[in-house]
Amino acid sequence: MNCTFNTSIILISLVAFLSSCVIPESNHQESTFHLLTSLDGESNSTSVGAGTSFYLRQVELPSYLQDNRLVARPKQGLIEFAETERWGESLEEGISRVVGLNLSERLDTLSYSVFPHRRKPGCRFDLGLTFSRFERIAPGKVLIEVLCDLYHDNKLVSQVRFQKKLGFHDPSQTLDAGLQVLALSQCLSDLSAFLVLEMEANGEKGSP
Repeated sequence: MNCTFNTSIILISLVAFLSSCVIPESNHQESTFHLLTSLDGESNSTSVGAGTSFYLRQVELPSYLQDNRLVARPKQGLIEFAETERWGESLEEGISRVVGLNLSERLDTLSYSVFPHRRKPGCRFDLGLTFSRFERIAPGKVLIEVLCDLYHDNKLVSQVRFQKKLGFHDPSQTLDAGLQVLALSQCLSDLSAFLVLEMEANGEKGSP
C-alpha cells in the first residue's frame, strides 16, 4: 500500500514537472528591413556647373537615431521604436549613400565620394550634414531637420539649417513603414536640391 502511494505521488510530480516544461507558442515576429532610395532629380539645371566634384563628410546623428529600428516622435518628449521595422544598413551610411547619389544626378557628375571612402583629390565642395530629426511625427507625416555646412576650396562658405515636413497618403491607416521610408527618401531628395542651390550661391566665395 505504501509503495503504491509513493508511486502515485511520483507519477503526479512527474506529470506536473512535464507540464511546466511545455514551451508556449512563439509570438516572435520577423523583422522587415528597409533601405532609403535615391529619387530622380533634374540634372545639370543650375549654374554651379556640370561635373562639379564634391565630398560628403561623415553624417552626424543623435544617439536615438543610431538604433537600427525606425523611429517615431508623435509628441514632445515621447519616442517610439518600431520593433519589427528596421533599417537594412546603418542610417548614417544610408543617408550618405542616397544624398551622394542625388547630388551626383543633379550635378551630372561621377567625380564625388562619400564617407567612409577617402576624399578624392581636387574636390570643389565639401559637405557636412548634422541631423537633429529624421522620423515620423504623426500618422502620414515625417520630418527631417539638418544643419548643413558647405565648404568651397576647404573654406566654410555657408552654414544653414534645412527643415522639411512631408505628408504622405497611407490608405490603410496602418502606419505603413514602407511609405514612411519613401517619404523620408523624398525629404532627402529635397535636401539635395537645396544643397545644389547653396553650391550655386556660394561657389565663388572660397576663391582667392
